[in-house]
Amino acid sequence: GLESPSHALRADADPWASSATTTCVTLAEPHRYDRDLEIILYPCEPHHPHLVMEDGTMTYPEYEAHVRSRRDYVRIARKDSSGERQVVFVQKRFHKDIFPNPVLMLNFCPAAEGIPGDLQSVTREVLFLVDRSSTMSGPDLDKVKEALLVALKSLPSGTLLNIASFGADMGERCKTGSPCGQETLRRACEHLGGLRADTSGTNLLAALGWALAQP
Repeated sequence: GLESPSHALRADADPWASSATTTCVTLAEPHRYDRDLEIILYPCEPHHPHLVMEDGTMTYPEYEAHVRSRRDYVRIARKDSSGERQVVFVQKRFHKDIFPNPVLMLNFCPAAEGIPGDLQSVTREVLFLVDRSSTMSGPDLDKVKEALLVALKSLPSGTLLNIASFGADMGERCKTGSPCGQETLRRACEHLGGLRADTSGTNLLAALGWALAQP
């Protein structure tokens, strides 16, 4: 279902639709542009993940040719500790490439039945994954540390905190196993301050697989 707290709506099925999965929503009255338009949707299966894909204006081969034909990007080559050449191919282009690229949006609303009403009594566990490969050396890793410090100090009390770093494989870990408090934050900040971008390669898939396999 759907409703609007701001405007009168008309919902009709597409007369040429082959199924009832599409609904055409229009304004029942002329829009006077004097307030925001609000539409609230109520999915029939609210706790099932919904994936929406918006196609880009270019196919991948077209986009690749488009990038290669331009010079308004930065190509950076670095060498890691083993002497192998590491290349960051395209930087500073995201804001220019929003429309050519496809976009995926995943909506997931977990069922709240059985969750205590007092959020402070809910047990949470937060795992931070930090990329410490050589491509993160210099200001990149410093920015990650600064952001993590803000996140750590913003965690609700009682949160179980873990930090893991990865490069080509899983590396250093800080598994506190205790609720977030002054001592836990101190240990986490010490661990974070000692992280260095000193590993070769970046295996994000293995790191995510390890994180999802944790109990």
